[in-house]
Amino acid sequence: MKKNKNLYIIVGVVLVILLSVGGYLVLGSKSSKTSDDANQPDISLDDAIMLAPEDVGLELVANATKKQVKFTLSKAAGIQKIEYELSYEADSAGGKDDESGGRITRGVAGEDVIDSDEDTYESKLLDLGSCSSGTCRYDKGVTTVHLLLKLTKSDNKVYQVEQDLDLAQ
Repeated sequence: MKKNKNLYIIVGVVLVILLSVGGYLVLGSKSSKTSDDANQPDISLDDAIMLAPEDVGLELVANATKKQVKFTLSKAAGIQKIEYELSYEADSAGGKDDESGGRITRGVAGEDVIDSDEDTYESKLLDLGSCSSGTCRYDKGVTTVHLLLKLTKSDNKVYQVEQDLDLAQ
């Protein structure tokens, strides 16, 4: 009888330890996920102050082939960080059974930290398609691109600027 009692106590202690370790691992993995999310670019604009494109000298232009675009800010003084989202619709690569109506939404996102003493900023060329190992597959049927900028100035205030570019012309 004493052996059974000791066995129950040992099993109980082992179960408590296993449950404690399992709970710690579950809670630990949730907290590490939130810290990973903190490292992702945050383009949330809930508290951003709206600016007109001319307020920062925003110009959005396409290259001659209209397969790449870039943006420039001619009034960039005081800006420390730029986050951007470029979105557009393109022809779907799917066949006639494609349920999306032949159009899909694509986009490019990124960020750049700049010297707040610089008067101008020019982005790199942003591909309207995907590139890998030096080979690019450009999207077809792109007629309009939409640029959304989140600008953080040296006073830590956040501003939002948007502009569209018509590529059909």
